[in-house]
Amino acid sequence: MKRSFQLTAVLFSTIVFHSALSFSHKSLFISKIKPRFNDYSTETSLFLSSVTADDSREEPLIIQQENTGDITYMPPTEAVLVDDTEKSFVREFTPMQHVLRIIPLLTAGFYLVNPQPLDDLTSSLWSAIYNWDFAQNPLFEAEVATFGFLQAIVFYMNIHRVLGEEKTRETRFDGELPEDRNVFYIEGLIPIVAYLGSIWLYLQFHQKPPMPVEAPTFGVFAVETIFGVWLYDLCFFPLHYIMHKINSNQVRRFHAYHHRWSKEGSLTALETVQHSYVDGFLQVATNIAVQHVSPFGGPKHVLSRLFHNLIVTYMLSEAHSGYDLPWMTHNIYPEILGGSPRHERHHHNGRVYYQQYFKYIDDFFGFVEDDRSSKSKKPTLAIGSEPM
Repeated sequence: MKRSFQLTAVLFSTIVFHSALSFSHKSLFISKIKPRFNDYSTETSLFLSSVTADDSREEPLIIQQENTGDITYMPPTEAVLVDDTEKSFVREFTPMQHVLRIIPLLTAGFYLVNPQPLDDLTSSLWSAIYNWDFAQNPLFEAEVATFGFLQAIVFYMNIHRVLGEEKTRETRFDGELPEDRNVFYIEGLIPIVAYLGSIWLYLQFHQKPPMPVEAPTFGVFAVETIFGVWLYDLCFFPLHYIMHKINSNQVRRFHAYHHRWSKEGSLTALETVQHSYVDGFLQVATNIAVQHVSPFGGPKHVLSRLFHNLIVTYMLSEAHSGYDLPWMTHNIYPEILGGSPRHERHHHNGRVYYQQYFKYIDDFFGFVEDDRSSKSKKPTLAIGSEPM
């Protein structure tokens, strides 16, 4: 009981820290940021650049930066006028967003006061999984990850059918209806076979330990899951950065395949799993390594690993969806999560936003779109057809 209390205190403190801003100033999040996708107009949603009104032209613009020598290509249809000055505005969360923001806080508070109900619920859930014959399959965790990808990708690939044309155009970063991918099943089947086949091969050389009989406490389960998502984002960041910055065309070409759809407009969720085998291997290897780490020492519980897989697969699919919808993670916790807007920008400008989920590393090192000064002699333009 004492251990559960301490673990919950850690979770509770973390959530309070990330939620505090929303409960001050009448629950308004006040910030100074550049215009966000769809904050002002659909037309300015994809390519943010600092150009003057005289830059309307029929020919592409190619600029060589004086300080770096980088070549920037701006197709004529992608030159967009954006105000140079920072815009201060007050962001108000919708009632639904308030509810989604406060649920983790209320859950942690309830557990802090009376942990038994949530511990019992966690125990019942684990008992059901443990006694399910299918769960004893060595590939079960990989199959759960596959299910996570499938349900999230299918959801975002078809949500326009529910939203309707008008709402879809309002929430898509390019303001257009997503293209129907007639080869969806082929493009989706190949990654599934490659992933499950690779995990099967890995298990031929790595003996998977039996699942634990005992369930974790809810506190352990929650902290391990949150910690795992954070650690995966942290560990994959340098690999992602290197794939963009390494002075090797071959290595860069491996990752460039993942960026190829960026030339066609906004992303679609199917692009989540469209990458080279090397690229996918690095992501899976990072996830496997992270899944063996628990902040409490010892092995991470299988239940935490299962929910970790469901969360990371959803967040990756959401980041590649091409949508800005009110329930998305970046709209619920904009203080810490970059979500689809940042990843959309990354796919169109490979020099910014390397984190998969969070924001703090990109913000700390300045891997963000430049704050453009109206006094700048050489404007920095977003990359159009050259995302790498």
